Amino acid sequence: MNSEMIFKIVKASGVSAHEMVLIHFWGEDKNKDIANQFLAAAASLGAAPVLLQQSRTVNRDIFAAAKDTCFTERYFKLFSDFDAVLDVFTYQPVTLGYELPESQMLLYRQYMHHIFDLFVGCKRFTQIRIPTIENAIDSNLEPQEYIERMTKAYDVDYEQIKNDCFEKLKSLNGVKQAALHTGENCILHFDLTDREWHMDAGDGDLPCGEIYIAPNEQQTNGTVFYDAFYLGGRQFQNVELYIKQGEVCECNNAEVQQYFKQEPRANRMVCELGIGMNPNVTSLCGYTALDEKMEGTFHIAVGDNTLFGGQNKAACHCDFVGYGSIEVIKR
Repeated sequence: MNSEMIFKIVKASGVSAHEMVLIHFWGEDKNKDIANQFLAAAASLGAAPVLLQQSRTVNRDIFAAAKDTCFTERYFKLFSDFDAVLDVFTYQPVTLGYELPESQMLLYRQYMHHIFDLFVGCKRFTQIRIPTIENAIDSNLEPQEYIERMTKAYDVDYEQIKNDCFEKLKSLNGVKQAALHTGENCILHFDLTDREWHMDAGDGDLPCGEIYIAPNEQQTNGTVFYDAFYLGGRQFQNVELYIKQGEVCECNNAEVQQYFKQEPRANRMVCELGIGMNPNVTSLCGYTALDEKMEGTFHIAVGDNTLFGGQNKAACHCDFVGYGSIEVIKR
């Protein structure tokens, strides 16, 4: 990822003059030039950038020695006045990768919980996955394929994506009931009354390009078809999900059925309807962070939606991406 692309990403995230911007960098010193380029990009837009680095090797040493007096409210207050956080990761965030005594791991988990509570309360919180071999591990893709797909998805006209998302969102605002048509005769009905559409055109989860909404949880009914259904790193063919009063209750595939059966009810509830808008994601690969942004696709998710206007609190949020069309039933 070069400096020109990093500048495009920072600008698309909404960074502007006079803002205080935290670059929250997950990576080792060998990759710190990436963090430095984000700092420089924010400064070139007139913002005041600040770096907080989360290095696994450094955090190992810090939290192996830390006392419960180290990270108090006084410390966290330092991070309470940022306009925006750019959460940049060269490897999986939060994961420490080292074994520590349970008492020390508890301090680490408390630290991370507290700091993320602060960050999500900022005006903007943007997550940026850097195309690295380390991040490829969590994608179930070959490293070179991952890097190529991610780089292409980032190299877009962000202003055009923003305009396209806005137009699509405008066409759906105020819709009370909608239907998703998939496969031969599968129709899934949603009630969207009093729920708000959101868009991610660079200021949310990157790579970007989607609009999404939290349907009224217990009023989603019908069936949805996927010619390719990705779950746990595996692909299943010709999957139909049967949904009643918001809950995935049956599936025509025994293994997928077993997965949902063992999950608590909150994790089986349909919590999101989304539409992909990124033209540089051109095929599904099973990596949700890319697939759900693909132009011409839909995704529904099960699990938690409390961060974007829903009421289903759950331990997970899992997206399933497919091809279909959305029909407006009632405005």
